[in-house]
Amino acid sequence: MVILKVGTENGPEQHVEIVSERGVWGSGAYKIFAAKFLSRLSYKDAPKEPTDSNDPNFLGEISIDKEQEKWEYKGTKLKITELKKIVDFIFDYNAPDAVY
Repeated sequence: MVILKVGTENGPEQHVEIVSERGVWGSGAYKIFAAKFLSRLSYKDAPKEPTDSNDPNFLGEISIDKEQEKWEYKGTKLKITELKKIVDFIFDYNAPDAVY
């Protein structure tokens, strides 16, 4: 899961959680959720990574094909400018070399 800040020039910024079901950032399906912040929770009380499409915070799913540089959004809650930021992030993502 990655939390990303997206917004439009005409609207407020929002934070979204990008969840990869495969755990690998590449071609595949990504579920998008409105982010919930953990600042008031302790680590052991923290909610699990969201996965349920029936969750009220579910914003849709993006299917990515990095090799063909294509993507498709299944949903209605995100604007094209927000989607473009999410897709650009996924296309450009490189995992860290090590765990800190």
